[in-house]
Amino acid sequence: MVKLKVHIPDEFYKEEVRCGYTVTEEAKKLWAVQLDLLAELDRVCRKYDIKYCADGGTLLGAVRHHGFIPWDNDMDIAMLRSEFEKLNKVAPSEFKSPYFWQTEETDPGSARGHAQLRNSDTTGILPLEYEHQRNNNFNQGIFIDIFPFDTVTDDQDRFNEQNRNRLKLNAEYKAILNSVNYFCFRPWRDESGKLHTELRKLANHFRYKLSGTDYLSVYHSFIDEIKRYDSTENTRFVANLSLPIPVNQTLRNREDFDELQYTGFEFMQIPVFIHYDRNLKRMYGDNYMTPIRSDSVHGSLIADTEKPYTWYLAQRK
Repeated sequence: MVKLKVHIPDEFYKEEVRCGYTVTEEAKKLWAVQLDLLAELDRVCRKYDIKYCADGGTLLGAVRHHGFIPWDNDMDIAMLRSEFEKLNKVAPSEFKSPYFWQTEETDPGSARGHAQLRNSDTTGILPLEYEHQRNNNFNQGIFIDIFPFDTVTDDQDRFNEQNRNRLKLNAEYKAILNSVNYFCFRPWRDESGKLHTELRKLANHFRYKLSGTDYLSVYHSFIDEIKRYDSTENTRFVANLSLPIPVNQTLRNREDFDELQYTGFEFMQIPVFIHYDRNLKRMYGDNYMTPIRSDSVHGSLIADTEKPYTWYLAQRK
């Protein structure tokens, strides 16, 4: 287990059953690294008076379990775009090794549209990126996600146009990254033994290379698109437009980001919406307090709290 700044109670690591689900010692170690990242994020945000809060499964876990959802393996943090930009300015100098503030600017090629705070001495690799981006070398330590929430315009026609554009640009820059920057045409077998040759990826590689298309210009267009109304409109709603998912899944009341309270999360505290109920109902329905087992958004994360991600990338063939 890597050394952490935050004090982890010895009993925290013990295997236990929560909601009928066995949380192993290894899962607890992963959580411990993420809680350490949360503590470091909280330190910087308090120093610069930056407002942030739990969102998604982390918000649900805070309210329903006073900690992680037992089968979850990530943390979701949200803030308004204005707060995100404040943090983005100071983060590269504030987060010292092994902590790493990852954006496209600090780690070219990571290109997610949001930020991740990572522990560089650990491993937290998404399986799809391990197999489909076999030439990537950006930081892939254990992480927590930090999402900016952008203005959702009240004009339905303008919103529909923005939504179409951001989804198209998101798909395009990722396709270029996978087909050009991370291109590696080697057949591979998945966990079931099925052989993948990815002929479409080969065709796209030559198409993008011949056209001279660069992912970075498309990526910047994507960022400009999701920020389109931030400086001109102060509407009721904001949303996480960096993810290629339906907007209604991340729609939040703007005022809720100003009305926060700390609540218990494992052995720590985390800020949540005072009006968490309306946000959780929007995300999970009226019965959100009833646990329903589901897979994490990140799936079966390749996680290691003892070896750095660079070791795993070196083993990749």
